[in-house]
Amino acid sequence: MEEAPATRNPAAILTDDLLIEILRRLPIRSVCRFKCVSRSWRKLISDPAHRKKLPQTLTGFYYASVSGERFPKWAYHFTDVTGKDVPFILPFPSADVRLLDSCNGLLLFRCFQPGPRKVDAPFHYVVCNPATPKWVMLPGRTLASGDAKTARLGFDPAVSSHFHVVEYVLDEGDSVTGVQIYSSKTASWNFKESEWDDDVCLHIFSHSVRSVFLNGFMHMMTLCHGIVVVDMEGTAWRTIPVPSVGPFGCIDQAQGRLCFLNVHDADAFKLSIWILEDHGTNEWTLKHSVRTPLLFPQKNPRFVLGYKVITVHPECNNLIYFVYGRDDTLMAYEMDRKEIHVIRNLGHDYWEPCLPYVPLFSEALADEP
Repeated sequence: MEEAPATRNPAAILTDDLLIEILRRLPIRSVCRFKCVSRSWRKLISDPAHRKKLPQTLTGFYYASVSGERFPKWAYHFTDVTGKDVPFILPFPSADVRLLDSCNGLLLFRCFQPGPRKVDAPFHYVVCNPATPKWVMLPGRTLASGDAKTARLGFDPAVSSHFHVVEYVLDEGDSVTGVQIYSSKTASWNFKESEWDDDVCLHIFSHSVRSVFLNGFMHMMTLCHGIVVVDMEGTAWRTIPVPSVGPFGCIDQAQGRLCFLNVHDADAFKLSIWILEDHGTNEWTLKHSVRTPLLFPQKNPRFVLGYKVITVHPECNNLIYFVYGRDDTLMAYEMDRKEIHVIRNLGHDYWEPCLPYVPLFSEALADEP
């Protein structure tokens, strides 16, 4: 007898390819839950051949160390969130590189030519995908004397296989005069003059402050004006005020929304996480807060303040990662459970930034120039 339509499993008539096309459009948290549907679904989702299409979650962090006792003195490392080391070898030839940014599985480096560093030293930006590994060297640039260029990477594999690099152009007073935007689609740089209403100065620690590429816009913290935003065509410019401005504020994203983390203005021992609910009204909602003495129960206040927030977990805005103490210990804090998890000591030669990494198994850089 034919099975009654009401008892049929609709998913049973779908091919594996159709299921993967459906799953690739879902958040990673949903994909992980669907592993529990059946053994066949778990096998389908776990198949290495399907990783190129399915979303991935936070795997670990890339960071640098600096030591004058070795050559080259700069080295780059990866640690996953379980505390196990994974060897990482740069897929491009240079002993003089600087890790600048990460975005959705790609890394951005500044790569200098070998030899003594000179005034107006030429360099290249390099974008690489450690999971494949593929890399692209951008057209050459020049680092003028005293000019510490701040560059950030923009990439959204759900929208396009092409990436952007945004370089903030500063005047002699360190105010932003505009942005140089590189598009991998055109393989060219374009300068756009700033259209922000006031003089904008980037955060004093801009080399280690996270940017956020979200919905086609680059978001960057400033010293006094909150967050400045520009699209990748250089045609839309706006400023987002933040709930409070101070030296310990940073931005990130979780579940597709912009987050702002800061130390409370009136309480140096209170860390808060805000979520931007409405881009039109710039409305922020306080989601979580914690008093840092609960994280670090030492009596000496110096240790209570001796931490730096690294990132919010991209699928869970109540899970934050930070580096703490003299040994620069990478730790995670679950706000709902009020639990601390030590991942590993990064060591006394640790050098910022510590960048989150979500693997990208697709050939995003395969067709780039």
